[in-house]
Amino acid sequence: MAQDRSIRLIRAPGTDAPGVFAIDTKKESSFYVFHEIPCAIGGRGFAVHRLGLSDLYHVRIGSRSECSCECLGFLANGNCKHILGLLALAEHGLI
Repeated sequence: MAQDRSIRLIRAPGTDAPGVFAIDTKKESSFYVFHEIPCAIGGRGFAVHRLGLSDLYHVRIGSRSECSCECLGFLANGNCKHILGLLALAEHGLI
């Protein structure tokens, strides 16, 4: 069972600055810098970098068939916290 998570938009992305969001669990908060990138194959593309780590993920959100991520969670399970978080921010009109 997936652990309970929530996402917070710390700073919305601007034309000249990336955005920042946090994914919170009961145990920790992980902070991510992100910005939207062109996506020619459908959906919206984002470059997402977890602060403090060198991991950079390219995440695509949109319809279920358009969602993808380069993280191990998505590769193993077909879904991940990066997709779910960005979808939630987009559905609330925050990005």
